[in-house]
Amino acid sequence: MTRTRHVTAAALLGAALLLVPAADAAPKKASARTAQSATKKSRAAKVTEARRVAVLASGPHADAARDVLEAEVARRPARYEVVPESAVRSAASRLGVDPKQPAGAAAVASELGLSAVLVADTATVGKKQQVRITVRNGRDGKALASPAAAKPATAKLVPVAVKRQWTALERGLQKSRAPEAAPVAPAQPPTPVEPEPVKPATPIAETPPPAKAPEPKTPDAEPIRKPVAATPKKEDKAPEKHDDAVSTQQESRSAPLVEGALGLKLFGRSLRYKDDVFGVLRPYTLGKDVAGLALPGAPQFSGDVTVYPLAPFQKGALARLGLTGSIDQSFGLKSTGSTGAVSYPTTAREWTAGLRYVMPFGQAQRYGFEVTGTYGMNTFRIDAVDGERPLDLPNVEYKTAGLGLGLRAALSEKFDFNFRLGYQHPLDSGELSSDEWFPRMSAGAVTGSATLAYRLNRILDVRLKADLRRYFFKFNPEPGDPYVAGGAVDQYPGLSLQVGFRY
Repeated sequence: MTRTRHVTAAALLGAALLLVPAADAAPKKASARTAQSATKKSRAAKVTEARRVAVLASGPHADAARDVLEAEVARRPARYEVVPESAVRSAASRLGVDPKQPAGAAAVASELGLSAVLVADTATVGKKQQVRITVRNGRDGKALASPAAAKPATAKLVPVAVKRQWTALERGLQKSRAPEAAPVAPAQPPTPVEPEPVKPATPIAETPPPAKAPEPKTPDAEPIRKPVAATPKKEDKAPEKHDDAVSTQQESRSAPLVEGALGLKLFGRSLRYKDDVFGVLRPYTLGKDVAGLALPGAPQFSGDVTVYPLAPFQKGALARLGLTGSIDQSFGLKSTGSTGAVSYPTTAREWTAGLRYVMPFGQAQRYGFEVTGTYGMNTFRIDAVDGERPLDLPNVEYKTAGLGLGLRAALSEKFDFNFRLGYQHPLDSGELSSDEWFPRMSAGAVTGSATLAYRLNRILDVRLKADLRRYFFKFNPEPGDPYVAGGAVDQYPGLSLQVGFRY
């Protein structure tokens, strides 16, 4: 019986020894699982802390840039939270700051709790459209990312340009930080004020006790000082130079200081009479005659310039008012007499001077409407040889005053087009309106030109220009006049190759 009890006690003791390690191991596994779940929760909490991001877009393609940027940010709701642009602009207006600049971005971010501000600039530089995006830190307004500007041709290419830059932009967004909350000073307990002891009434016969020494005053609590926000460090001016360059180039596009062209011109002339009663009026052709129109072939130097004197001082309408002038001068011309035996030196010259006003319009001011008022002179003179010259060819000198209208357009990043049409009123026609020819004549003239320019850089371009000047006359003859004809047409076609400039 005793042996059986000993065996039973030994079995119980062995079972207890086996259960003790298992009991110790269970809490350890539970604690490990608890630690892992706490770590996962902390990581999840960090992931769910989305950065508040706002998009500011400007320029002709602002809507397209804003839509694609907000769409890219909204695709990542675990990382970012989109703040409407209207809230940013409202805060900027209330604070009186520019949210596209470092200090303004920091002020708006502090107001709205933003981690970053995406600034998209789609302004046109010169003739080139671009998309430049900058990530500004919400804490100090610094540029965390600013990829090289892309140059789309149309608004449809803006999403492509933005997506190409998104990798660099997101690296900047991940570095962004929201402004730190201003520290709140701990509340100071009020300084206890000890009540003054009430002095007992002094009996008349009793001698007053000696005056009690004044107790030292408790120093007043130091006033609570509000923390002063640190002034954001000014960013280097290098990134801001681009904005200045954009505005400067846009201004120069709409109101340059000077523009013009210089080159070589080929021109022709054909003078034809109508209703020549006696058949004695000799027509004149300079160049190859094709159906009564002379093809351009005679050489001239050709140039024109327009100066806008108020452009450096004005930014409004007066900056587009210019002084304009042009000149065409022939060289090496000869004319023959009726027999063709003698060649006579010939001079062809035209100059104009006047005022021109340009009114830009359209997207990014890509188009312009011109109004030009001019006074000028067109001379075609045949000089004498040995004191003689052809008497059947009158020398003309058209003095004209006129008005012209024009349209200029930027067709693409490289090509410009200019079309002009005008009316000129001849004030004098030289020998053609003299008493020896047609003293009672009436005259008019029209001019037209079309120019296609290819831009080499921001200042220079190469231009191909075709123009035509056409004078028409009604002679109003009477009996006894030396020549009798109903009228005439004198026209000058031209073709020019020029180097243009705009500054």
